[in-house]
Amino acid sequence: MMNQSNSNWFKKSGFIALVVVFALIFVRLGFWQLDRASELKELQKPYIEKPIVALSKVAAPSQNLKDSAINRIVEFSGQYVAQFDAPGQIDNQEKIGTWLVGLLEVNGGGAILVVRGTETDELPKGEVFVKGRLMLRQFENRAAKSEDRLSRLDPSLLVANYNLPVYDGYVVAESEMLNGKPLELKRAQVDPIKPKVPGYYWQHISYVIIWWLMALVVVFLPFYSRLREKKEKGIVH
Repeated sequence: MMNQSNSNWFKKSGFIALVVVFALIFVRLGFWQLDRASELKELQKPYIEKPIVALSKVAAPSQNLKDSAINRIVEFSGQYVAQFDAPGQIDNQEKIGTWLVGLLEVNGGGAILVVRGTETDELPKGEVFVKGRLMLRQFENRAAKSEDRLSRLDPSLLVANYNLPVYDGYVVAESEMLNGKPLELKRAQVDPIKPKVPGYYWQHISYVIIWWLMALVVVFLPFYSRLREKKEKGIVH
């Protein structure tokens, strides 16, 4: 008799634990959708530009870019050591074109890719001061790679050919100064990168409601089953 009682107790305890686990999972999923809705609403706000900062303050060679560094307007100086074409690039007007990209050896160490502009220009000789927007590296190829062409804007493509530690990401130059004079190029126009959250705000809110209703259903079902059993036995009239 005792064994049967213990067996029933273990079954009930296991069932209650299962109900609690599923309810907590559905509640957590609801909060997850709520967070995504908040992220989506935050992304719809206008981008607020932060103060210009030295590249070395927000990034370092051979280290992944921090989220806080992406989109920052940075300034630095150094000498260009190579120049490439980067086909298949898209500007903020959704126009596809070829960008002129230089590999600049930064004063203080390391090298970084700099999008110089959208037209052909000679590689500057001497110390160049650059100001531009720091962007996350590209992960998908836009063209076939060759000796003077980049398949995507990703400094890791150049590590094997240049004995230099590289900065993660790349900079879209807004200006370049050589010997105190600005280099006049047609600059690439890009918008700040925004993280993407799939779906629409109210779509995420509807999922919040659905997940939390599922949690209520899971909690209510055991009580409903118990009531039905009592009714069938004639305890509840």
